[in-house]
Amino acid sequence: MVQRSLVTFLAALGGILVILGGLLGLLLSFGPYGYGPRFGVASIVVLSVLAIIFGLAILIFSGVTHFRATEQNLAGGVVLIVLGLVTWIISGGLLLVAVGSFLTIVAGLVLVVWLLMDQPRLQVTQSS
Repeated sequence: MVQRSLVTFLAALGGILVILGGLLGLLLSFGPYGYGPRFGVASIVVLSVLAIIFGLAILIFSGVTHFRATEQNLAGGVVLIVLGLVTWIISGGLLLVAVGSFLTIVAGLVLVVWLLMDQPRLQVTQSS
């Protein structure tokens, strides 16, 4: 149970950081020098909005994985890893988004490793 709470905490913290990074990038992109990758103001706005959407998805999915059955959590860990990677690739130029997506990937890896180590090994019996 402690591992599941750790995973939920890491994923929720990662989602919050991704949302904050997206909001901060959105607000600072309209400054005189701009902020973030230099693709123009429109592109940083799109990247920031995508970061906010992915952050919300990470937050929602961190709650879903906390209350799911153990058999379904393996897929939840993989989805957290994929969400973190996609967020990092798309909007990773923003520092808080990169840190939040890294925490999400770590949360997914912890969940997957914990479930794989916790599963009982298959035992084959020979019949005579």
